Amino acid sequence: MGWMRSMGTLLAAGTMAVAMPAGPRADEVAFPNTEPGRHAREFFQAYDKDEAAMRAFYTSNVSAKDLEDRPVETRLGVWRRMRGEQGTFTPVRLLAEGADFVEILVRGEHGQPLKIRLNCAAEAPHTLLNLRLEPAEEEGGGPPAAPEVSGPPPDDDQIVHSLSAELERKTAADEFSGAAILDKGGRTLFGKGYGEASRKEKRPNAVDTRFNLGSINKIFTHVAILQLEQQGKLKLDDTIDRFLPDYPRGNASRVTVRMLLDHRGGVPDVLESRKLWDDPLKVRTVSDWYALVRDRDLDFEPGTRQKYSNGGYVLLGAIVERVSGEDYYGYVRKHVYGPAGMTDAESDLGEARPARTAVGYVKELDAGTVRYVEETQRLGRGSPAGGGYATVADLVAFANALRAGKLLDVAHTRALIGDQISLGIAGGSPGVNALLEVSGPYTLVVLSNLDPPAAEQFAQTAGRMIRRASGVPVPAGGGVRVGGR
Repeated sequence: MGWMRSMGTLLAAGTMAVAMPAGPRADEVAFPNTEPGRHAREFFQAYDKDEAAMRAFYTSNVSAKDLEDRPVETRLGVWRRMRGEQGTFTPVRLLAEGADFVEILVRGEHGQPLKIRLNCAAEAPHTLLNLRLEPAEEEGGGPPAAPEVSGPPPDDDQIVHSLSAELERKTAADEFSGAAILDKGGRTLFGKGYGEASRKEKRPNAVDTRFNLGSINKIFTHVAILQLEQQGKLKLDDTIDRFLPDYPRGNASRVTVRMLLDHRGGVPDVLESRKLWDDPLKVRTVSDWYALVRDRDLDFEPGTRQKYSNGGYVLLGAIVERVSGEDYYGYVRKHVYGPAGMTDAESDLGEARPARTAVGYVKELDAGTVRYVEETQRLGRGSPAGGGYATVADLVAFANALRAGKLLDVAHTRALIGDQISLGIAGGSPGVNALLEVSGPYTLVVLSNLDPPAAEQFAQTAGRMIRRASGVPVPAGGGVRVGGR
């Protein structure tokens, strides 16, 4: 999580590449005549230059106290990783502004439309607090449509050959490290590890290596909520004041469980809490996570917008605890992992990484050379929003358990994966990328211990092939919902 504190959640922009018109230079964009606008202008002017320019930017735009908490050298590491992953940025236009923020549409060097939000202190002189990077939608709304593919659907041998060849090619180019598995109807068509789980120990990745799943853990929280609805213990349209009486009532009475599931509740992202990063190892329980969200103002009127929110899923985890009477982690272990046969899935791996666990690596740009460094910033425990660990086989077991009705009844299974059995979900953060594609009888899982889009890039290739082979319509953007830990 090395650049998470200053960048917020990185939602794998690499899968969102589209052609965008050439944008203006940083000095041509109509930045607002405000302190956040000035920060933005100076950020873009410095970003593409060199380390000296970025050092000067941080020194002049961040408060002395914040620089004590997070020194310039650490912030420069963030910049190197951004440059290594995204390349240069071309500002396109202003998206939104306020007294303490500004949001800019940019184009990454590889064509990705992105949003950069600069959050500033509420009080004058509104010094820079952090930056947040997210994929942007096309002008028409929604992710870009993948190109149409003609010809007959691929057969299993073609899918396996294509997947294997791409994994080998990406690994050779140092663009992939991890494990992948392709299952059809409970039969493994392909499974293999690539690269190293630990570069220091020269330990290879394998199909039984446990990887951080990032936001894929949200699907387990979603299943837990549907189980409780199935049991008649809650309704999705209940407002959350029924379950969380200590959540500010003015907010809780306007937010429903369904809004939280759909990221429409306006709940701020827990990863933006400054208290979290004071000592992230102290976060050990759902109550710890909940305390970081509970007293913060909503970002918008519930139900009026959709904005990805890890904080919303923290609230869902708290609801699971209070409705079931069980610890969230114990509930998921007993009612999701157990019935699914996910024998290596766990949210808490302790202080030391046990055997068969991958170390995350983040990309940095050092004097023009790309290198990977070990991700060292760790949380005490993952949350209901993400950060748990599992193997590729665990996620296949989860998908097959859903199909077989082992986790939910027919109505709730259909609500989650549809009549045609389709689910696409991913998770990403520095040194973490995970992809789960379920389409008809096929399940594709790709887990990586590198930055996004190391795993998610396969959604547009092998993922698209299994959707064609299964006859499931291919939605715009490949159908993958991207997330962040």
